[in-house]
Amino acid sequence: MRRPIVLLRSACLSLCLSPPVWAAPPPALLEQVQRLSELLRDGYASWYREATETQTLQPDAGQTLLLVLFTVEGFGGGNRHTQYLAAFEAGEGAGGKPYYTLLDVIAIGGKGWRAIEKLQARAARGRTPGEIVLSLPAKVVGPDDAPNFPGRPASVRLSLRDGRFSKQAGAR
Repeated sequence: MRRPIVLLRSACLSLCLSPPVWAAPPPALLEQVQRLSELLRDGYASWYREATETQTLQPDAGQTLLLVLFTVEGFGGGNRHTQYLAAFEAGEGAGGKPYYTLLDVIAIGGKGWRAIEKLQARAARGRTPGEIVLSLPAKVVGPDDAPNFPGRPASVRLSLRDGRFSKQAGAR
């Protein structure tokens, strides 16, 4: 009788110590991001699909908001890149097919500026009805950092209100 408890305990321990498994973004959402990146790029740059991250927020009952962090790189044929944060509202169409409506997109990082290493937005209600305030951990380029390798911790604060992003005071 003691053996099953030991096995159960070791199975639970291995699950707790395993790294989290992140679900891949839905294909329909990735199609939207691809179309968006086509609009944001120049004749040389391209979407770096492998660096795309998503995060789901449910600010109100019945509302699903998807944040997407994506990178467009190679501007001007060089190694310049820009990170963007897009907000999509998720819904279900006819037959239960999911769809994603773009609310807004904002440049949030790039070469010589700052970087979001992992999309881990924290959301809070804003001062006005329907406003969501987002806080994202970031790194900014310090005086001793190479342009593509920011090292100084920072925080990005954005407001999403009426489907539009705006920068909040205190954001770096």
